[in-house]
Amino acid sequence: MSRNNLKPTLQSLAGIAAALTMAVCTSAHAAYPERPIKIVVPYNAGGGTDVLTRAVANGMSAAMHESVIVENRPGASGMIGSEAVARAKPDGYTLVMTAADTHTINPHVYPKISYDARKDFLPVAQIGYLPYALVINAKLGVNNIKEFIKLAQDKPGLLTYASWGVGSSSHVAMEMLNVNQGLDILHVPYTGAAPAMTALMAGQVDALFVPLSLAKPNADAGKVKMMGLGAPKRFGGAPDVPTLKEQGIDVVAAPWIGILAPANTPQPAIDTLAKAALEAVKTKDVIDALTTGGLEINPRNSKDFADFLVSDYKLWGDTVKAANIKTE
Repeated sequence: MSRNNLKPTLQSLAGIAAALTMAVCTSAHAAYPERPIKIVVPYNAGGGTDVLTRAVANGMSAAMHESVIVENRPGASGMIGSEAVARAKPDGYTLVMTAADTHTINPHVYPKISYDARKDFLPVAQIGYLPYALVINAKLGVNNIKEFIKLAQDKPGLLTYASWGVGSSSHVAMEMLNVNQGLDILHVPYTGAAPAMTALMAGQVDALFVPLSLAKPNADAGKVKMMGLGAPKRFGGAPDVPTLKEQGIDVVAAPWIGILAPANTPQPAIDTLAKAALEAVKTKDVIDALTTGGLEINPRNSKDFADFLVSDYKLWGDTVKAANIKTE
């Protein structure tokens, strides 16, 4: 074969090799995401976290131009859904929208938890936190937090408070007040926030830490009295409600809500997800939905969220230990 006849053949082989190299590189660095992303909500459909998650999922879907679906996997105080995500393939396509109750309180309360909250997940983004309000029986005869604390000090072991279960954020929040102020207010657990509020309004218990979205309507109707907000600052949706901290009571009970991924999820996927989540909470529709749901929008990127979780884990854990909160 002549040199001239070989030339086109060599050029063709070079072209094929270049095309194959480009195909391999494109496959290895395929754009993320390529398919729908699933966010597991480890609580019941229609609940507060579920509603907030669906709003954020819609915003993330728009930001990434890819479907973000929500799957409810409730049970065992959020631990069933969380475990499923901890064991999921770490490819960026399975996430969990969880809360302080499940992620930073449960590990201190449940001795046989099947995953490591600190090692089996990577933080993606914090969305915000739920400002909890301390409300009391309207017939208790006190009008502010200082008077309530004085009453509790004068009647150790005689006042009671409700929660929606042993080890719940409502339970631990009230124990923060007990520990902080040296009080002895007795715990009466109920099966949910609504039954706990009903018991308070009926005078069966004397106090309750509950999300502001449930506390304020009942306080406005005169069914309970609001003592203050257990949050770092006043809530934008109810600026007239003072915090406990500004009244001299150093108690902050504001459980966060955020997105986590399985450990070992590639950092580029985490970055993409975090960017989409942070973009979502800037859109008017998502802001309106979250604020209406009683969430204080307080976004954190993956690094800042990870740093925050270290201190938050310790905050709740110290209270659980000091109050000797245990489950079977």
